[in-house]
Amino acid sequence: MDEEKNRSTILLGVGGGVAAFKAVQLTSSLNQAGFAIHVAMSPAAQKFVTPLSFEAVSNRPVLTVVFPSNPDDNPESVYPHLYPATRADIFILAPATADLIGKIAHGLGNEIVSASALSLPSRCQRFFCPAMNVEMWHQPTVQKNVATLESLGWKRIGPDEGHLACGVVGEGRMTEPERIFEIVLHSQTATGRLDKKRILILSGPTIEPIDPVRFISNHSSGKMGKALAQGAVAAGAHVEFITGPVPDENLPCHDDITISHVTTADSMLAAAQKKYAKADVIIFVAAVADYRPSETNDTKTAKPTELFTLTLTKTPDIAAILNSSKRKNQISIGFALETDGEARAKARKKLVAKNLDAIILNGTDSFGANTGEFTWINGSCDETETHWGKLEKVKCAQNVIQLVSKLLEETE
Repeated sequence: MDEEKNRSTILLGVGGGVAAFKAVQLTSSLNQAGFAIHVAMSPAAQKFVTPLSFEAVSNRPVLTVVFPSNPDDNPESVYPHLYPATRADIFILAPATADLIGKIAHGLGNEIVSASALSLPSRCQRFFCPAMNVEMWHQPTVQKNVATLESLGWKRIGPDEGHLACGVVGEGRMTEPERIFEIVLHSQTATGRLDKKRILILSGPTIEPIDPVRFISNHSSGKMGKALAQGAVAAGAHVEFITGPVPDENLPCHDDITISHVTTADSMLAAAQKKYAKADVIIFVAAVADYRPSETNDTKTAKPTELFTLTLTKTPDIAAILNSSKRKNQISIGFALETDGEARAKARKKLVAKNLDAIILNGTDSFGANTGEFTWINGSCDETETHWGKLEKVKCAQNVIQLVSKLLEETE
């Protein structure tokens, strides 16, 4: 429980259909995004995919029965249909079979998935992803049950049209895991709306070449920038995303995210200068190299027999340069990575020097990781600090987006 207190809890109910294999990928994506993901499998689902597959990608035991054969004294073991259901922030039924849709619509709970659905708190967001034969999908009774769930606040995702496992072509395919993941992620920023706002995010590392082979850089993975971009579009914004070199899996993907790839600090500054004026919010999360070689060789530098001296020049302070022309109604947020006892003082100096409205302090533990230790530090008008502690980067991004939306409201 303690490690999940700062994470949104998702309970995924897996129904008995061929599409159950897609739920494994969905579970993995949600886990990697930082959600506390739990899985409950109906008896029929276990005929298609083993619980072990879900345990491997969720890092948690899978719920398979209402009455465990050997429960311990822990209430969560005795009542698996209540825990984690009663503390779930999100419930996803995928695949949602005709059988499970009917049970839940009529308040029946004779196995772990439907029983868990009956135990959800009122605040829990509910999604269902139908998957079945096209004729089953169009049955009036099934459509009536679907309408009942929707009238109760359940959000339907799909089904899609295409080739079905039974050999026919038509409506009934479960929506692809990537799309389900995107919709669920979008649902998490309801309290911080950025509708029609333009967000400029600078992300990832920069690399400063020494020669065609060697360069100066750092360990930035781009994961924090990705989380911020996804959180911003989830809140309704359009994102201009400028990134240094990172793996493809650390890049955000959405129709409302425009990605510009750069390498050096100079190229990142040049790209940002073209987009800065139109941005409502600018988030500086990029780990820009502080120095670059004074001279760059066109050919590989020969290995010297003695000591090698490399003369360095400071790279441009991108945030300070851009924010020198910041408008009153623009919001500018920075990140500061510090390693010593003067971390907060140094972060505050950067906040003032770079003309930021707020800065997020973090440490080296966040490099390449899905988590980090984060502290929100407000600007000069309100010098309060909020120590968030160790958070998943997705949760940190949600916090940032919500606070940014409040800052925007104050400027309007």
